[in-house]
Amino acid sequence: MKNPKTVMIAGGDLRFGYTAAALSEKFETYAVGFTRQIVPEPVNLIESAADGLPMCDILVLPMPVSDDGVLVNAPFSQSNISLKGLISRLRPGALVLGGRFGKAQALFEESGIETVDYLASEELSIRNAVPTAEGAIQMMLEEMPCTVYGSRVLILGFGRIGSRMASTLHAMGAEVTVAARDVVKRAQAEMLGCRSIPFTELEAVAGTFDVICNTVPAKVVTESVLEKIRKEALILDLASKPGGIDWDAAQKLGRRVVWALSLPGKTAPVTAGEIIAKTILHILEERRIADA
Repeated sequence: MKNPKTVMIAGGDLRFGYTAAALSEKFETYAVGFTRQIVPEPVNLIESAADGLPMCDILVLPMPVSDDGVLVNAPFSQSNISLKGLISRLRPGALVLGGRFGKAQALFEESGIETVDYLASEELSIRNAVPTAEGAIQMMLEEMPCTVYGSRVLILGFGRIGSRMASTLHAMGAEVTVAARDVVKRAQAEMLGCRSIPFTELEAVAGTFDVICNTVPAKVVTESVLEKIRKEALILDLASKPGGIDWDAAQKLGRRVVWALSLPGKTAPVTAGEIIAKTILHILEERRIADA
């Protein structure tokens, strides 16, 4: 038996079609801003907000929620979806879940509507590390002129994504070095069979790698570091905005940089969508809105 609450998914990339499908197993679920090719049955599809939106108890928004605080981030929508229009379709006591509300947060606060940023969930961060790391490796394979086996790879940061990439690339035969500030993190990298360095040594060794992959959301690859990196080397930036690379310097120096944002939504949308749905369900369970 489905929960009596109504869920609406508004906007987002491919993964949110699968988020809608997963949530439809528990709730009466509507999706707006997609096509039927993206949103499978039995989700109730509303291709345009102009077609009329249902009243809902739970509104799920994409990541980021909005670029301007006015319209929903909806790349597949046939027309604009306004945040104010969605707010008008919320029942009293409704809950809004989104990833990085940014400028949109003020609009919900003014309307007295509770919001939850599911990107702040530790569960989502842990689960997302796998598709992100695998997507980054897929991109490496597409961009590199040689095999991963035997390549010299530097990974900046040893958090969830960095550690997953390090272990996978090491297993594939790459010579992996991890740069981390924390001596414990460096020790953990060495236990995986990788080399490790502190960030203070980054500039000195930057020119010895075929691939440099950044996972740190701070500008760690500065102009002085970029000057040492070989022109033929591939630099992947997985960090969220503003990223970890000095892009102006990279362009000036002619370095090959790929900013690989939202990889789970591009390379593994089914898995990524199901991860978002699981996270949302657990948030609702904690609030006793859904059954455990």
